Amino acid sequence: MKTLQAITALCCVAVLMTGCKQESNYPYQTDYLPIQLVGSQKWSIIDVNTGKLVVKDAYDITPSAVVDGMYYVMNDDGTFDYYNISNPKKPINNAHYGSATSFGANGLAIASRRGGPLEVINQKGETVATLPKEVAQCTMFTRGMAAYQNDQGQWGYINEQGDTVIAARYAQAHEFLNSDQAIVVDNNQANDSAVTFTVIDKTGKELFNASSAQYQLIQPYFVSGVLPVVKGDTIVCLDINGKEVPNPNDNHSAVDSARYDDYTRTAANLFIVAKNNKVGLVDSKNNVLIKPQFDRLVDLSAERYIAINDTICHLVDQNGKAVGDVKFVHVHGGLDGAPAARGFIDTDLAVASMMMLFGPDYCCGARPGTTLMDMNSLLDTDPTPYVGANFINIQQGPFIIQYIFNNEVASVPTQGAAPTFNLDAKVMGVLIALNLTHTGVDTEPTIVRKTQGALGTRGFVLEGNGIFTSEAGPAIAMGYDHGLFNLYYFMNRSYAQPLPQNPRK
Repeated sequence: MKTLQAITALCCVAVLMTGCKQESNYPYQTDYLPIQLVGSQKWSIIDVNTGKLVVKDAYDITPSAVVDGMYYVMNDDGTFDYYNISNPKKPINNAHYGSATSFGANGLAIASRRGGPLEVINQKGETVATLPKEVAQCTMFTRGMAAYQNDQGQWGYINEQGDTVIAARYAQAHEFLNSDQAIVVDNNQANDSAVTFTVIDKTGKELFNASSAQYQLIQPYFVSGVLPVVKGDTIVCLDINGKEVPNPNDNHSAVDSARYDDYTRTAANLFIVAKNNKVGLVDSKNNVLIKPQFDRLVDLSAERYIAINDTICHLVDQNGKAVGDVKFVHVHGGLDGAPAARGFIDTDLAVASMMMLFGPDYCCGARPGTTLMDMNSLLDTDPTPYVGANFINIQQGPFIIQYIFNNEVASVPTQGAAPTFNLDAKVMGVLIALNLTHTGVDTEPTIVRKTQGALGTRGFVLEGNGIFTSEAGPAIAMGYDHGLFNLYYFMNRSYAQPLPQNPRK
């Protein structure tokens, strides 16, 4: 099943692969970058300062960002191992972790064993603190704080000792990334059309709040002491008290705009400038450091830049001089945003939450006969990304929801024509997926058993071969593979088929 393979890849890949053609942000100075060499399918690591390879073709899956020489790599079975750059072949941990975050600047990370709680660990793999069992997931440490979520879906913050500093009471909580302020969303506002976001400090004190009807967030963190937001059709900046202030990164008075088509400020107050579709670098006095000659320059915040022409990348200094001679095509070095999840879940709560998503004749808002037109609110305005795909994926709580159609979501009607949505495509089924790779190996069969027991409350009866049907016509099958639980809701029982149930090793 192509759709099952697609959603498995979506759920299980917890690392970020950044192509050299894409813009990347590096919020802290980094001494090492995971890269993919030209012609290689494996991942290596380069020393940014010297341009030399320190790890060559060692990993099949992208390593995490390297912070203070520490990083993690996902294994084929979805587990994680931590490495120190000084010994890239031997993990620091004796047993695999089921879930992991990057290390913070202070040398601590958050990880969990399968079946175990989340733990704060040091660079030797030693447990510094064990988090309470009600902590379901937790982000990496930034500025000494990490955001965590409890079983009720509320977010708060802990410190590096594992102590709760700000109790879980928010619908959303973002990291203290570049400043001692963070953006949160109150629970009673989370589902409103106009969401109120609040800026808090590291004690939980509310500094100001604002409605999305007035300001639209561009990013959920401060940059250079200000929060850029959209007001009407313009971008304005708010200080930590919510007052509109001038943009400290305004480039217009610093760069000779008559000479360049575009420009962006670097971390060192230099400017990447564009001219005739090529980019270079100038200082604040408009002295040319690198003449426009590259397709892209990515600032590494370390007097180093990734210079890109076509798809080939290499390192240069701020004068454009090559740093080493390594050529690569992919790089990863930004923050890893995925939180770590504890090694177990409340299976009763997971099943109860899933039961609320469907009934005898509906699933996640779709019914027999529902068309793409009926579900157009899920679509982006551009049909191009959907060409050739017969499914749409969305996230709903811990579940990935995949709507599967009887036709392509979008296609090109004639050669050379613009892509268009196939609005009459009908929903044939809905796949509800739950990633359990971080949990104990008995979690998937437990959820299947408990879901089978609960299906009667939703109007379904077992017909045989693992297929449950309702009098209204739909049918349900369940399965799991590679740590991913799947419930397939068929709009027409005649198309129902059992799903494989492959346990993890």
